[in-house]
Amino acid sequence: MRILVVDGDGDLLQAIRRAFWKRHRAWEVLLAQTGAEAVQVLARDPVDIVIVDLGLPDMAGVDFIHQVRDLQPGAVRIALADSPLAEGQEPAEGALHRLFLKPLEPDFLLGVVESLDIEDDETNVRAIRAFVGGLGRIPSLPSLYSELVALLQREDAGMNEVARLIRRDLGVASQVLKLANSVHCASDRPVAELGRAVAMLGVDSLRSLVLFRGIISGADSPRPQGLDLEKLWFHSFEVATGVRKLVVLEGETQLADLAFSAGLLHDIGLVVLATDPAGRYRAILEQAQTSRTPLAVLEHDTYGVDHAQVGAHLLSLWGLPPSFCRPVREHHAPPSGGEGFPLSAALHLADARHGGGKTAGIFADGRWGLHPHVLNDPERFARWKACLAM
Repeated sequence: MRILVVDGDGDLLQAIRRAFWKRHRAWEVLLAQTGAEAVQVLARDPVDIVIVDLGLPDMAGVDFIHQVRDLQPGAVRIALADSPLAEGQEPAEGALHRLFLKPLEPDFLLGVVESLDIEDDETNVRAIRAFVGGLGRIPSLPSLYSELVALLQREDAGMNEVARLIRRDLGVASQVLKLANSVHCASDRPVAELGRAVAMLGVDSLRSLVLFRGIISGADSPRPQGLDLEKLWFHSFEVATGVRKLVVLEGETQLADLAFSAGLLHDIGLVVLATDPAGRYRAILEQAQTSRTPLAVLEHDTYGVDHAQVGAHLLSLWGLPPSFCRPVREHHAPPSGGEGFPLSAALHLADARHGGGKTAGIFADGRWGLHPHVLNDPERFARWKACLAM
């Protein structure tokens, strides 16, 4: 992997290189102290990741970020700043994958890079990176999600403090209450207090809900073409509930929160594709509704990627772990065999099962979509179908 780090502080550059090489000798870490030096590197050498301080001495950080996107759209773009984006820097936000405030330790950056899970030379992986990286505007990590993650990392953080944070966004707060009452419908009494709802949902489910609603609420510019966002929410919730039922059925309760969260975000790539500035996605959605061709196939024919791949890559860029991103990426084509619980297959089956009814159309595969041999266990396949049919 080749990483370009751009910062006017030469000592910091060397410290970052030492930290990276200490753990990953195979990484090639390129350094530049000015935007002009960095542009020369980008014009000459392919890179996987660009880390840049937006306070460059010779050019505006926003201009540099846009040059990176134009020269190497497949590169992950990580920006550092002394303060939240100031006036004149806002255009950079839609072209960034991650933004962190300084000061920070080199080991922190190392952890960020390690979490990206992009060390794969397969052609289709590079195509996905190039597609997402080349978008005119990338959905940014919702600020409420970042604040929530930071709060949950504190040892003294309590559920009441988490509830106060969630309460700042009425849309998210209402969905938390709705979700808590839906998931825990067997509870003795309705969940009316946000603090209780937060405690009942659990940390992982809460984070994913905040992330989902943040992406949806930020999807107004540009507006997704032909995509019913409320229908997407309903479908995603049904799938999340279904896949969690499957892991609980199999006694894999430790995977329940992961399964629910992956189900909630499995189709988030639809929102990204639906903002295609060329305006092609509406026609793809219409064709998927009127033909027997699966949506993912139509997407791949047009873009070379599908919404599952795009969504998984975006989640990876935001720092979600491979165990989360993998089932999202594979939910239309789960692999057979493998070790451990087949979460990708469970997600695929829940997605196919909940594609009809109120969410008929683009969310439906038109079939259960999963042959028993994929699970290597026909009895499990039948058991899962029965569970989801309840």
